[in-house]
Amino acid sequence: MPRASADAVRALMASELRPWDVRWNEDFLDVQRSLREIGATLLGVDAQDISLVTCTSTGLEVVALGYAWQAGDEVVIPAGEFPSNRLPWLALAGKGVTCTEVELWAGQLAQPSVAPDAQIEPEQRLLDAITPRTRVMAVSWVRYQDGIRLDLEKLGRGCRARGVHLVVDGIQGAGTVATSFEGISAFASGGHKGLLGMQGQGLLWTERSFRQQLVPLGTWLSAPDDFSQSGAQAQNDALWATDGRRLEAGSPSIVSCAALASSIRLLVESGGAVRLQAHIAGLQRALLAALAANAAWVAEAQRLDELLNAGRLGSILSFAVPAERCERLLRAADAQGISTSTREGYLRIALHGWHDTRDIERCAQWLTAH
Repeated sequence: MPRASADAVRALMASELRPWDVRWNEDFLDVQRSLREIGATLLGVDAQDISLVTCTSTGLEVVALGYAWQAGDEVVIPAGEFPSNRLPWLALAGKGVTCTEVELWAGQLAQPSVAPDAQIEPEQRLLDAITPRTRVMAVSWVRYQDGIRLDLEKLGRGCRARGVHLVVDGIQGAGTVATSFEGISAFASGGHKGLLGMQGQGLLWTERSFRQQLVPLGTWLSAPDDFSQSGAQAQNDALWATDGRRLEAGSPSIVSCAALASSIRLLVESGGAVRLQAHIAGLQRALLAALAANAAWVAEAQRLDELLNAGRLGSILSFAVPAERCERLLRAADAQGISTSTREGYLRIALHGWHDTRDIERCAQWLTAH
């Protein structure tokens, strides 16, 4: 989290020590509005379409639980999704809804699995899996293990032409990759990764006509107007707001909202996702070029470089590394103060705006020495 965001949290906590001085509009409602507005600026959408959610999972659950399912309906998702974008759809089985998981490239589900290359066409595989029963397609924009970035514009066009709603788990790309929301019905992201916020605060964007189809959670902050504490209630034909507040669960963590708003404002002032994406891609190319000169890494460097040039990657470089070698690399990383992780056989190196060429040099030295 940026220092500016930590300062925002400290300032808000100081006011909480004197709750009788907390101002309802400035210290509560305005903090939420600020987050919706700056979040919308970064994503290039309308603030009226932003809902405050605790994380990616709750954003996706709002859609999964709020949609008017009928027995026999189907959801299509990629195989190998993170549980956030798998479990909410599998949980619909009790309503008679089928969740179909689609292999994105030949060998993805093999043992051992085949690493993706620049020739894969995952969007076409997903679109080809749509049937007359399909109501929703739910995908991770950037996949958490192999790092593959899906073409949301292609998926959006294809889903819209087939009358299917495209729902996106955006956490691995939000803040570090730019995209269009054309053809998307819902986009959910927690704030604690690329958006540089705290755990427990995220954003949900919904397309307006789709939002009206979702059953609201029915909480006090989803009323048509900001609650005035007067006790006045809306009539039954106007119980909920029509904007993003319609889908909010109630009182958010104002501390987390203030932190995330400050972090996103820093990203916007630094050039936004377009500039960050270009910066990160430049660092990725520098690392892959350094690895391409090493015999042990040349094949993986070439595979990832081709994926990068094909627009298939986000901020994560996922190296397919044998388990024993991966363990050696992880031990060496800890010893050298490098923080990294592995998921399903991939060694992940994620970059952001604060990284520079010195970090790339350290990273290349670590990888080539082991």
